[in-house]
Amino acid sequence: MQNNYDQLLEETKTKILAMVDLKPENQWTLEANKDGYVIQTKNNPENGLKISRTETNADVNPEEFVNFVIDMTRKHEYDSHLQEGKLIEKVDQNTFIFYAKGKPPTFFVDPRDFCMVSRVYKLGENHFMTISKSIEHPKAPVVNGIQRGEVVFQAWIVKKLPNGQTNLISIANMNPKGDIPKALINQGAQHQAEGVKKSIEHWIKNKKK
Repeated sequence: MQNNYDQLLEETKTKILAMVDLKPENQWTLEANKDGYVIQTKNNPENGLKISRTETNADVNPEEFVNFVIDMTRKHEYDSHLQEGKLIEKVDQNTFIFYAKGKPPTFFVDPRDFCMVSRVYKLGENHFMTISKSIEHPKAPVVNGIQRGEVVFQAWIVKKLPNGQTNLISIANMNPKGDIPKALINQGAQHQAEGVKKSIEHWIKNKKK
Protein backbone atom coordinates (compact mmCIF):
# COMPACT_ATOMS: atom_id res chain seq x y z
CA MET A 1 0.00 0.00 0.00
CA GLN A 2 2.86 2.37 0.78
CA ASN A 3 4.27 1.86 -2.72
CA ASN A 4 0.84 2.55 -4.24
CA TYR A 5 0.65 5.86 -2.35
CA ASP A 6 4.19 6.74 -3.41
CA GLN A 7 3.46 6.17 -7.10
CA LEU A 8 0.13 8.00 -6.95
CA LEU A 9 1.61 11.02 -5.19
CA GLU A 10 4.72 11.18 -7.36
CA GLU A 11 2.68 11.07 -10.56
CA THR A 12 0.42 13.83 -9.21
CA LYS A 13 3.41 15.91 -8.12
CA THR A 14 4.97 15.68 -11.59
CA LYS A 15 1.68 16.69 -13.24
CA ILE A 16 1.18 19.71 -10.95
CA LEU A 17 4.75 21.00 -11.26
CA ALA A 18 4.45 20.81 -15.04
CA MET A 19 1.30 22.96 -15.11
CA VAL A 20 1.72 25.42 -12.24
CA ASP A 21 3.91 28.02 -13.99
CA LEU A 22 2.15 30.85 -15.81
CA LYS A 23 3.66 29.97 -19.17
CA PRO A 24 1.61 30.48 -22.37
CA GLU A 25 1.58 26.75 -23.09
CA ASN A 26 -0.12 26.12 -19.74
CA GLN A 27 -3.12 28.18 -20.91
CA TRP A 28 -4.06 29.84 -17.64
CA THR A 29 -6.86 32.44 -17.77
CA LEU A 30 -6.89 35.36 -15.33
CA GLU A 31 -10.16 35.42 -13.39
CA ALA A 32 -9.42 38.03 -10.72
CA ASN A 33 -6.67 40.05 -9.08
CA LYS A 34 -7.95 41.41 -5.80
CA ASP A 35 -6.50 42.19 -2.37
CA GLY A 36 -3.16 40.69 -3.35
CA TYR A 37 -4.66 37.38 -4.52
CA VAL A 38 -4.31 36.44 -8.19
CA ILE A 39 -6.81 33.83 -9.34
CA GLN A 40 -6.28 31.85 -12.55
CA THR A 41 -8.22 28.94 -14.00
CA LYS A 42 -7.77 26.44 -16.81
CA ASN A 43 -9.73 23.47 -18.08
CA ASN A 44 -8.79 19.93 -17.11
CA PRO A 45 -9.32 17.98 -20.34
CA GLU A 46 -9.51 14.72 -18.38
CA ASN A 47 -12.80 15.65 -16.66
CA GLY A 48 -13.98 18.94 -18.22
CA LEU A 49 -13.73 20.73 -14.87
CA LYS A 50 -11.78 23.87 -14.10
CA ILE A 51 -8.48 23.80 -12.26
CA SER A 52 -8.10 26.79 -9.95
CA ARG A 53 -4.78 28.47 -9.16
CA THR A 54 -4.49 31.13 -6.46
CA GLU A 55 -1.26 32.98 -5.71
CA THR A 56 -0.27 35.55 -3.10
CA ASN A 57 2.64 36.66 -0.93
CA ALA A 58 2.32 36.74 2.85
CA ASP A 59 4.31 36.82 6.07
CA VAL A 60 4.22 33.11 6.96
CA ASN A 61 6.79 30.51 7.95
CA PRO A 62 6.77 28.05 5.00
CA GLU A 63 7.27 24.82 6.96
CA GLU A 64 4.86 25.70 9.76
CA PHE A 65 2.21 26.83 7.28
CA VAL A 66 2.25 23.69 5.11
CA ASN A 67 1.98 21.48 8.20
CA PHE A 68 -1.01 23.55 9.30
CA VAL A 69 -2.85 23.75 5.99
CA ILE A 70 -2.50 20.04 5.16
CA ASP A 71 -4.12 19.04 8.48
CA MET A 72 -7.83 18.36 7.86
CA THR A 73 -8.45 18.09 11.60
CA ARG A 74 -7.80 21.85 11.81
CA LYS A 75 -9.62 22.99 8.68
CA HIS A 76 -12.80 23.73 10.62
CA GLU A 77 -10.91 26.61 12.27
CA TYR A 78 -11.21 28.65 9.07
CA ASP A 79 -13.69 26.76 6.85
CA SER A 80 -17.31 27.00 8.00
CA HIS A 81 -18.38 24.62 5.20
CA LEU A 82 -16.55 21.69 6.83
CA GLN A 83 -18.63 19.52 9.13
CA GLU A 84 -15.98 16.95 10.03
CA GLY A 85 -12.29 16.41 9.44
CA LYS A 86 -10.32 13.54 10.94
CA LEU A 87 -7.06 11.66 10.61
CA ILE A 88 -7.62 8.08 9.44
CA GLU A 89 -4.00 6.94 9.33
CA LYS A 90 -0.50 8.33 9.67
CA VAL A 91 1.43 6.47 6.98
CA ASP A 92 4.80 8.05 7.79
CA GLN A 93 6.22 11.33 9.12
CA ASN A 94 5.03 13.29 6.07
CA THR A 95 2.12 11.21 4.71
CA PHE A 96 -1.41 11.08 6.10
CA ILE A 97 -4.85 9.69 5.24
CA PHE A 98 -7.64 12.16 6.03
CA TYR A 99 -11.42 12.01 5.92
CA ALA A 100 -13.48 15.16 5.45
CA LYS A 101 -17.23 15.77 5.31
CA GLY A 102 -18.74 19.03 4.13
CA LYS A 103 -22.05 20.61 5.03
CA PRO A 104 -24.68 20.46 2.24
CA PRO A 105 -24.87 23.82 0.44
CA THR A 106 -28.68 23.60 0.23
CA PHE A 107 -31.44 21.35 1.54
CA PHE A 108 -31.83 19.73 -1.89
CA VAL A 109 -28.17 18.76 -2.33
CA ASP A 110 -26.60 15.76 -0.60
CA PRO A 111 -23.60 16.47 1.62
CA ARG A 112 -20.20 15.51 0.21
CA ASP A 113 -17.38 13.60 1.83
CA PHE A 114 -13.83 12.84 0.76
CA CYS A 115 -11.06 10.41 1.66
CA MET A 116 -7.59 11.50 0.61
CA VAL A 117 -3.91 10.79 0.98
CA SER A 118 -1.83 13.90 1.75
CA ARG A 119 1.91 14.41 1.82
CA VAL A 120 4.35 17.24 2.58
CA TYR A 121 7.44 17.48 0.35
CA LYS A 122 10.53 19.57 0.97
CA LEU A 123 11.62 20.91 -2.42
CA GLY A 124 14.52 23.00 -1.12
CA GLU A 125 15.57 25.45 1.59
CA ASN A 126 12.35 27.06 2.92
CA HIS A 127 10.55 25.58 -0.10
CA PHE A 128 7.72 23.10 0.47
CA MET A 129 4.89 21.43 -1.41
CA THR A 130 1.79 19.61 -0.23
CA ILE A 131 -0.26 17.20 -2.30
CA SER A 132 -3.68 15.71 -1.56
CA LYS A 133 -5.52 13.22 -3.75
CA SER A 134 -8.58 11.03 -3.30
CA ILE A 135 -8.16 7.35 -2.49
CA GLU A 136 -10.26 4.49 -1.18
CA HIS A 137 -9.60 3.31 2.37
CA PRO A 138 -11.32 0.58 4.43
CA LYS A 139 -11.64 2.90 7.43
CA ALA A 140 -13.56 5.47 5.36
CA PRO A 141 -16.26 3.52 3.48
CA VAL A 142 -18.89 5.22 1.34
CA VAL A 143 -21.95 6.16 3.43
CA ASN A 144 -25.56 6.07 2.23
CA GLY A 145 -27.00 9.56 1.82
CA ILE A 146 -23.57 11.16 1.42
CA GLN A 147 -22.07 11.68 -2.03
CA ARG A 148 -18.40 10.68 -2.15
CA GLY A 149 -16.60 13.47 -3.97
CA GLU A 150 -13.18 13.38 -5.60
CA VAL A 151 -10.13 15.46 -4.86
CA VAL A 152 -8.57 15.06 -8.31
CA PHE A 153 -5.65 16.95 -6.81
CA GLN A 154 -5.03 19.76 -4.36
CA ALA A 155 -1.62 21.22 -3.70
CA TRP A 156 0.25 24.09 -2.09
CA ILE A 157 3.67 25.32 -3.21
CA VAL A 158 5.17 27.57 -0.56
CA LYS A 159 8.55 29.28 -0.83
CA LYS A 160 10.37 31.94 1.18
CA LEU A 161 11.40 34.95 -0.93
CA PRO A 162 14.59 37.03 -0.57
CA ASN A 163 12.55 39.96 0.80
CA GLY A 164 11.35 37.86 3.75
CA GLN A 165 7.85 37.34 2.42
CA THR A 166 6.60 33.90 1.41
CA ASN A 167 5.11 33.10 -1.98
CA LEU A 168 2.07 30.80 -1.72
CA ILE A 169 0.39 29.04 -4.62
CA SER A 170 -2.67 26.84 -4.19
CA ILE A 171 -3.79 24.71 -7.13
CA ALA A 172 -6.80 22.42 -7.07
CA ASN A 173 -9.19 20.36 -9.18
CA MET A 174 -12.25 19.10 -7.33
CA ASN A 175 -15.11 16.92 -8.55
CA PRO A 176 -18.10 16.86 -6.16
CA LYS A 177 -19.66 14.06 -8.27
CA GLY A 178 -23.39 13.43 -8.25
CA ASP A 179 -25.79 15.38 -10.42
CA ILE A 180 -24.37 18.89 -10.02
CA PRO A 181 -23.96 20.40 -13.52
CA LYS A 182 -20.38 21.00 -14.67
CA ALA A 183 -21.16 24.66 -15.35
CA LEU A 184 -22.11 25.13 -11.69
CA ILE A 185 -19.02 23.25 -10.50
CA ASN A 186 -16.81 25.42 -12.69
CA GLN A 187 -18.33 28.59 -11.21
CA GLY A 188 -17.32 27.30 -7.80
CA ALA A 189 -13.69 26.89 -8.89
CA GLN A 190 -13.23 30.64 -8.59
CA HIS A 191 -14.66 30.62 -5.07
CA GLN A 192 -11.96 28.19 -3.91
CA ALA A 193 -9.71 31.24 -3.73
CA GLU A 194 -11.79 32.49 -0.82
CA GLY A 195 -10.85 29.37 1.14
CA VAL A 196 -7.19 29.97 0.34
CA LYS A 197 -7.46 33.52 1.67
CA LYS A 198 -9.21 32.38 4.85
CA SER A 199 -6.56 29.75 5.60
CA ILE A 200 -3.69 32.22 5.22
CA GLU A 201 -5.39 34.98 7.21
CA HIS A 202 -6.29 32.54 9.98
CA TRP A 203 -2.72 31.29 10.26
CA ILE A 204 -1.29 34.81 10.35
CA LYS A 205 -3.78 35.88 13.01
CA ASN A 206 -3.12 32.86 15.23
CA LYS A 207 0.54 32.10 14.60
CA LYS A 208 2.91 31.80 17.53
CA LYS A 209 4.56 35.08 18.40
